[in-house]
Amino acid sequence: MQNDEKCVGYIQLVYLDQSSGEVITVGGAGFLTKDEDDAAWGNIPTHPEETDFMADRMDADRNIVDDKWVSAQTCERLMGAPIAQLIAEGRAKLDAELAAYRPRWVAPPARESGHA
Repeated sequence: MQNDEKCVGYIQLVYLDQSSGEVITVGGAGFLTKDEDDAAWGNIPTHPEETDFMADRMDADRNIVDDKWVSAQTCERLMGAPIAQLIAEGRAKLDAELAAYRPRWVAPPARESGHA
């Protein structure tokens, strides 16, 4: 994915973990031109049935504008790694992101005496 320039679109591959209800990103890419974006989306085969994997097509602001069911093998081919590794890495990133949002325990403010 290009980091230096604004992408016109993105494709995100996700694992829909049925046991935990989590949506785990297993990979993705960004595209600098509409032609690249269109070609990449067109080259991702749609799986004929629902699976645990989905490709999300996103616009420049990362809003999902389309999606399609894909196979684990498609994710592996596109990302160049075994699906178990992609899921483990995605789960670790999700856990780190969620940890950043967990409240930090702090003592409540002390009450002033004489107030109810």
